[in-house]
Amino acid sequence: MRKICYFLVCGWLMATAVSCKKYLDIKPKGAFIPEKTSDYRLLLDATSVTEKSNGFFTTYGMDVMLDDDMSINPFSLTYYNANALSAFRFAEHIYLDYESDKDWEAMYNQVYTTNLVIAQVMDSKGGTDAQKRQLMAEAKVHRAYAYFILVNLYAKQYTAGTAATDPGVPIRKGLDFEELLPRASVAEVYNFISEDLNTAIPDLPATPDAAATNRPVKPTAFSLLAKTALFKNDAAAAYANADSSLKYYHTLVDYNTLPPNAAYPEVLQYPNNFQNKETLMEKTGPMLSPVCYASASLLEMYDAASDLRYGTYFFNDAAFGLNFGRFSNEWAGRQPAKGPSVPETYLIRAESSARLGNAGNAMADVNLLRSMRYKTGINYTLSAGSPAEALTIVKAERRREMAFRGSRWFDIRRYNAVDNAGITVTHTLSDGTFAVVPNSNRSTLPIGRKYIALNPEIIQNPR
Repeated sequence: MRKICYFLVCGWLMATAVSCKKYLDIKPKGAFIPEKTSDYRLLLDATSVTEKSNGFFTTYGMDVMLDDDMSINPFSLTYYNANALSAFRFAEHIYLDYESDKDWEAMYNQVYTTNLVIAQVMDSKGGTDAQKRQLMAEAKVHRAYAYFILVNLYAKQYTAGTAATDPGVPIRKGLDFEELLPRASVAEVYNFISEDLNTAIPDLPATPDAAATNRPVKPTAFSLLAKTALFKNDAAAAYANADSSLKYYHTLVDYNTLPPNAAYPEVLQYPNNFQNKETLMEKTGPMLSPVCYASASLLEMYDAASDLRYGTYFFNDAAFGLNFGRFSNEWAGRQPAKGPSVPETYLIRAESSARLGNAGNAMADVNLLRSMRYKTGINYTLSAGSPAEALTIVKAERRREMAFRGSRWFDIRRYNAVDNAGITVTHTLSDGTFAVVPNSNRSTLPIGRKYIALNPEIIQNPR
């Protein structure tokens, strides 16, 4: 029973009817048992958790409470729950011993569904072999994405010298409820991610479907492979895979073409994930708060007069009679974008070029992206005199472009481990100042105590 409640969505099974029997031993009354190929398509296309699906849009959200892009003021403080504030304080535990970690459960619920599709779809009824293979490939990409998030939230940053022994996260490949789930090493998790993505690519479509941006395609898998390689500090592989992704699909949206908000004309309305042509796989984070203020250090990075992202990403609270600053439009009544995208793929290729010593290629990709973000007629171009300078510029552009999109916390950990960047994150509340120094144990989230109580083979992270 211990695995059912916390690694699966309860709607799959009626636990009182099937106890610890393997999935599909019997059909529980009222549960959804996929049989046709079209059933598996419905599972992978599900947007949110229901009684018949785990949902593949919602991913992780607690990262925003950890990085230096977000700040809390007396007004926004009231919108955060105790768990979020514990994360903001870098507390020893984020959740009480009986509370669920939504990020952990969302990812492992999706892992379960993908395992089911991978194990069973080829024997399903009614579909062609090509349709079944595409569904299996899509499931592998979703699974790889889930494990990438898990290993970067709940394990140390990949470091070549220790990745083979650093505890990662449990790898669940099958459907056996009583399977022991010890933590695989960080290296093993990364290898599993890469294997899933590489074996998925041949059976994926070449370009995104505008009506179904939730479905992974070849450029999605290549972009995720590029990001996986970048996080392993393998710049050559990161460049090659980002380049492959962009050869398949490289559409960028010119922010000069975005319509203004009817009520607040200074704010441009960039499209939500499923309408955004830059999206390679739609994912969105849970809303921790409807009001998420940008930090002063982040806002200072933008050219407020010329960079269209400044007014588009961040809303001035003065319109509501407040005076605390600007909060993220991404988190205010929208769907915070978290999935792979064309802009991030360009930034991965640019960073890889800089790390490989090619400052010219790095700046070409940065300036191409900036050409779509700056007001028409404004000089947006940047130049670098060396690969080291290009890398600094790419990192700054990455922070501007990816603000509140699930990138910054992972990047801080990566820069500190790979580049010895020395980034300390400091948060301030009325009860004190809370800081995490580079490579601190508190750079890794603790695993929820309820999961360890039910699965004692899962070893807690040191704090």
